[in-house]
Amino acid sequence: MAMVSSIVIIFGMAVFFSSFSIHTHQMRKVFVGSIGLVASILMYGSPLVAVKQVIRTKSVEFMPFYLSLFSFLTSLLWMLYGILGRDVFLTAPSCIGCLMGILQLVVYCMYNKCKESPKTNPDIEQADVVKVTTSQDDTKGQKPLSES
Repeated sequence: MAMVSSIVIIFGMAVFFSSFSIHTHQMRKVFVGSIGLVASILMYGSPLVAVKQVIRTKSVEFMPFYLSLFSFLTSLLWMLYGILGRDVFLTAPSCIGCLMGILQLVVYCMYNKCKESPKTNPDIEQADVVKVTTSQDDTKGQKPLSES
């Protein structure tokens, strides 16, 4: 709750400040765009925690490959869209996101051990077929699910 309320307060302050203190449309655009730029860069930089853990443990189990791949692809597409639209507030954080995505993919390739078999969950392997028991009123002469 504290995190949500702090985000709402920061958003409200940005709206209040841009509405009453900044009078030109161009300056409002730069102010709000700068806030979005910083927030986007922080978002794209957040997977560095997982990269640090992968390097420390020399295991990629904490960094899913598809998440890294699609993060890179999404950043690349938004960067291209920002370049085509000549929008620096879209291009700059997406470019940083592309670089972070490339870094994640390189780290994944460096620490990926293809020789190991994938880890399995022993609870799933040991689980038997779950038999559903119902009362006589619910079945009405039907076979139990485990017999079909």
